[in-house]
Amino acid sequence: MARRHLALQRRSQVTHRNTKVDFSSMSGTTHTTETQVDSRRTSGHVYPIAVIELGTSAIRMAIGETDGVSGVRILEQLVRGVSLGKDTFTKREIKRDTLSQCVAVLKSYRRKLEEYNCTDVRHIRIVATSAVREASNRLSFLDRIYTSTGFAVEPIDDAEIARLTYLGIRPLLEREPELRDAMTLLMEVGGGNTEVLLLRGKNILHSQSYRLGSLRLQQMIKQYHAARDQAVNIMNGQIDRTLELLKDVVPQHGNIELLSLGSDVRFAAKSLQLEIPDSDIVRVPLSKLHRFTSSIANMSADQIMRKHHLELSQAETLVPSLLANVRMGQMLGADHLLVTGFNLRDAILQGMVQQTDWSEDFRDQIFRSAEELARKFQVDLNHSQHVASLACQIFRALRSEHQLDIRCETILHVGALLHEAGLFIRTSGYHKHSYYLISNSEIFGLSSADHRLAALVARYHRRAAPKPSHEVFADLDRDSRVILSRLAGILRVAIALSQSRSQRIRTLECSVEKNCLVIRPLGRAGDLSMEQLELRQNAGLFQDVFGLGVLLRESGT
Repeated sequence: MARRHLALQRRSQVTHRNTKVDFSSMSGTTHTTETQVDSRRTSGHVYPIAVIELGTSAIRMAIGETDGVSGVRILEQLVRGVSLGKDTFTKREIKRDTLSQCVAVLKSYRRKLEEYNCTDVRHIRIVATSAVREASNRLSFLDRIYTSTGFAVEPIDDAEIARLTYLGIRPLLEREPELRDAMTLLMEVGGGNTEVLLLRGKNILHSQSYRLGSLRLQQMIKQYHAARDQAVNIMNGQIDRTLELLKDVVPQHGNIELLSLGSDVRFAAKSLQLEIPDSDIVRVPLSKLHRFTSSIANMSADQIMRKHHLELSQAETLVPSLLANVRMGQMLGADHLLVTGFNLRDAILQGMVQQTDWSEDFRDQIFRSAEELARKFQVDLNHSQHVASLACQIFRALRSEHQLDIRCETILHVGALLHEAGLFIRTSGYHKHSYYLISNSEIFGLSSADHRLAALVARYHRRAAPKPSHEVFADLDRDSRVILSRLAGILRVAIALSQSRSQRIRTLECSVEKNCLVIRPLGRAGDLSMEQLELRQNAGLFQDVFGLGVLLRESGT
């Protein structure tokens, strides 16, 4: 009772951020069922929700409350400096002392969650970024955290961070008249990596994670034992070499707005007496940001910490992060940066109350990213889009047979778009080259697991069926193996139907009759003898997986 009373007291003292979010145009990860959401909509039940982020230089927690429908209101945010990245980026593993610090911080956060009566594991998400993900002892680290605190930490990859960032920031862009149709480059300099999203309006043109992090840069300077006046030149050189890669994708003509995310650039804006509303954007003159960065560039971390009242972990990463933002602004020829109070924890909280990840609009962004990759590898996009269309028509017609969801249809569509990417390398064994190219490329919006499945769908669109002797197949869990086999079987049927490349079969009608999938083209398709022959030769995997033969009938028969 005393603890609950303390929680109520704290709630009355906390300055609430009224971040009511319109979820009608966003998607995210749900931890509640539709039945639960419906009951909250009618009852108005408000419950606590929290996210903890194990970052490269600090462990942060945000606690909010929501009714599961209308949005999230932030109640309290906490930050404790723990330099996970220092260990990982120099020693490749997290030291025992650092692990002990993490356990102590997470135990204190658990007590805080109990004060807010936030104890339901469905309403708490604990994530870790590159500092944990890249550590050689990450598994033992995660196990120790779990046994000591009861927290199951989830390492999230760069694709997930990009997805969450996009979904969280999109409503903000749509509210700004100047950004609604503009070219905008989103940039967040983290401790380990820099995330970049290039958008025109709400459409993604490019998504990439670069190994350019503020803590990586800071540790590089330490390894070089560079003098303070040389350090800035060394960091600028590394930043410029990395940003040079962006010149191939960023238009060199026309205005591009630079929207900078991250705590370092927010701190700089506040130091320049610019207030940043939680759900709005402020313009920071690049010249002022440059002068502020120059004023602290030759200061030690201790001096920055004392002058600006920062924790050491924050002071160490401030200069490298601001240098990267300034150099990007200069590269784009910008006279200002846009800064917002939005952060990754806000995005995760928003995602936790979403009912679906796979809205039509969001899937279109995934397909657009896959099509851009197809163009890069000189895929016959007209043909691959036709194959994807046929594959998805068959998928929907067989929904009662395979019981797969919209996520799996999205994976099938991406695999179909890119199944011929391997021809970019050579014709022989090109399905294996397709797997390699897709696996080692960026596709916006897909998690690492879904990305891998899409690559495998393309890998198994021809030749040998998936086998336990294939290492890439054997490494999958059972559910993923079943999904892959079903999707690859459907893709083989779709490819057979488009073998002539004439696209004479555009829409299909499918039915299951006497243990056979009967496919009837709608409209006039002409002579289908080539497609019927291809089906007899290439429908084996489909028959094995679904237990159904495949019969192509001409219209009217």
